[in-house]
Amino acid sequence: MENNTDHSEQNNFSPITVQDVDVDFLPIVYEIIRSVERDFHDNSAKARESQDCSQRVLELQKKFEVARTQIKRLPGIDYNKQDQLKQFEILRTQLRLKRELLQKYLANNEHLVQKLADSYPVRRAAQLAVSIFYRGKAKVEKMDPQELSSLMSFLRKFSENIKEGIQDAKKQIKK
Repeated sequence: MENNTDHSEQNNFSPITVQDVDVDFLPIVYEIIRSVERDFHDNSAKARESQDCSQRVLELQKKFEVARTQIKRLPGIDYNKQDQLKQFEILRTQLRLKRELLQKYLANNEHLVQKLADSYPVRRAAQLAVSIFYRGKAKVEKMDPQELSSLMSFLRKFSENIKEGIQDAKKQIKK
């Protein structure tokens, strides 16, 4: 145990990720609760269990301390809310610029567009879209005018709802 603590103190300044933080306290807490709930009739067993419980409490305290030191090593933990929001806005701006650059690159690269168009997934998606279109067209031709008008009304409302949803999403992204 002592060797492990020394090792963690040596790496005190190296940043870690959230996944590396050891916050697995429940098994120890469970053991403590289980040992407290036991009812022993023998005094020596009570003393032994009390000693084991004290040992587990100390183990839990050490685990808490290790978690505290690991959390302090997380990158960005020392930022206040304003600094975090500022960093978030900087990253959001970078992402937007990179997306725009990628879109410009994709739009102006005929070779890449042709290669994507010739790929199996894109060709298959186009085939499915055409198939669905012709099936839908055949079914619409067989419909009576009353059903057709209600379908068109539904499609208009659906389209409006989709457009509103996209606008709301754009507003949320801008916030």
